[in-house]
Amino acid sequence: MAVNHFRKDINGLRAIAVVSVVLFHFGVTGFSGGFVGVDIFFVISGFLMTGIVARGFEKKNFSFINFYLARARRIIPALFFLTAVLLALGFVYLSPIDYTNLAREVDRSLLFLSNNYFYKKSGYFDPNSHERLLLHTWSLSVEWQFYMLYPILLFAVSKINLDLTAKVVIAFFIASLSFSVFKSHADPSYAFYMLPSRAWEMFLGGVVFYAARSERYKLNKDWSLYTGLVFVVVAIFVYSPATVWPGIAALLPTVGTALILYAGKDSFLISNVVAQKLGDWSYSIYLWHWPLVVSVLLFDIEQTMLLSVSLISLSIVLGALSYYCIENPIRKILTSNNRIFVFLLIIIPLAVVFALAKSIRDNKGFIDRVPEDAFAVFDQANNKFHELDKCQKKRKGEDCIYGSGDLGIIVIGDSHAMSIVGSIVKSLENNTVLDWSHSGCPTIDGVKYTGKKPDRCNKFLAPRLAGLSDYAGVPILVANRYSAHLLGSNESSNSAQLPALYLTQPYKQFSDSYIDEISQGYVKTLCALAESNPVYILKPTPELKLHVPNIMGRTLMLSGGEKRVSISLAEHKQRNEVALRVLDTVASQCDITLLDPIPYLCDSERCYGDINGLPMFYDDDHLNELGAELLKPLFEKVLFKH
Repeated sequence: MAVNHFRKDINGLRAIAVVSVVLFHFGVTGFSGGFVGVDIFFVISGFLMTGIVARGFEKKNFSFINFYLARARRIIPALFFLTAVLLALGFVYLSPIDYTNLAREVDRSLLFLSNNYFYKKSGYFDPNSHERLLLHTWSLSVEWQFYMLYPILLFAVSKINLDLTAKVVIAFFIASLSFSVFKSHADPSYAFYMLPSRAWEMFLGGVVFYAARSERYKLNKDWSLYTGLVFVVVAIFVYSPATVWPGIAALLPTVGTALILYAGKDSFLISNVVAQKLGDWSYSIYLWHWPLVVSVLLFDIEQTMLLSVSLISLSIVLGALSYYCIENPIRKILTSNNRIFVFLLIIIPLAVVFALAKSIRDNKGFIDRVPEDAFAVFDQANNKFHELDKCQKKRKGEDCIYGSGDLGIIVIGDSHAMSIVGSIVKSLENNTVLDWSHSGCPTIDGVKYTGKKPDRCNKFLAPRLAGLSDYAGVPILVANRYSAHLLGSNESSNSAQLPALYLTQPYKQFSDSYIDEISQGYVKTLCALAESNPVYILKPTPELKLHVPNIMGRTLMLSGGEKRVSISLAEHKQRNEVALRVLDTVASQCDITLLDPIPYLCDSERCYGDINGLPMFYDDDHLNELGAELLKPLFEKVLFKH
């Protein structure tokens, strides 16, 4: 099979990949598995890179410098332009916190380390990932890291025996796939973002390259093409974000892509003019579509069908403009044989953007550009009990204790408990508060997490529960984001989720059996607390779905108007129906007192995210100090009993 001429089938595959990703991200019905487009890109990259490197070694004219410069010419200009535009627009439209976060993302993206960055930021307490303007660059980082290492691997093997390269590629494919299958269950976030668990998709492209050259194994090209297309299409329409990914399931679209690449045949389905143009523009379309998706969430725009069609069209237009005005012209300029000139032409603009991003971080998002009233609103995102933050960051197994005097109360729970500790400390002026709260950790003995550090919650909670006899009779106040643990989080940008908690084995969905296991875990643990101590449970506080300071602050900054974030009381009750049943069971069976925050935070019809024009949440569901202060009368009723 000829491999050095322009492959329309590859360009058509790029079109399928980018269209599926874009339609998935804009929530178009039927494209629930559109995220597999990224996996298609990975296989294509592996196929093309293997061809470039292998032919270079065979002809003995491969140059590492030329290879890396060629990759830089292809990837960096359009990415650089996107980041520059986002930094310019961010100066006008983003809050100081968001602008600072964008600057960090720009750094990681241009250094091709954003996959590592977003993996580390994927925890419970992190701002919602779908508000990150450069989240999609994780895939570029994975590819770039592969590009850096792959030629070195093949070079090392070729020095031993050039004929071994195909076998080594197959071996690495199998090893990485096996690791990916394991990590997809053990640490899904790692499996999704990181090169070791993604490399197999690019190695698969390498396997196809060598298979297509082999005289030993031959497949019918028509069968290969159409079977591959069926595999890819089925994955796009059947898979969903709830699919364990990547891993075994990812074989369907990637093997499908491999079969199409193996066939090397033109078909009207992938070789027509529209597919070819979309294939040409695919990289730039991919770059531009995600910031448009995020803008809908950042500015709380109602996502109608008309808006989705308009933004999808705009993604294509911006992609085409970027291709013709940025990618192609700059690539031609950078084809100079003067390597130093090319190197400087790439490095100098990048250095300018890095310097700008550093300045943004150092100046905390250029606070001075924001009107005082808007800044006061944005700043409520920082209005937390900072003594808790300082202590919890420093503690290494030790307890955090606040206040002075005798021990007055123990606070147990997740970050919702953390958010009210300051108010409890103020309510208990002459006693100390023992803080047993831990972010993301529900009050369930023996609970485990999928992903990073599965035992982190149990390691924190178990020894404290075991030592509770030392504090017999001391009141305990428990607060958790119960509904998130039972049903998943409810932020507007959230798509389907996998349950993160388990007691016996991980679950693939929020099934009745999962809800029952977590519910029973709560009942058992909370009732055990009540055997030796008076226990008070704070019922769920409102979850408003939207980042309150950001929504209110942006409205003030851009229009000078006021926008209130709220949910109806009926929505709150519906959201927490399961959780409230569990808590009612605990209260009736174990002589536990429930504390209702709703009369203090809501009126008779709605729960608002602000009071007197200032946010009382620091995000969408955690009370800040202003909001927690409203609960002081509730806490004082409890504390003054003891």
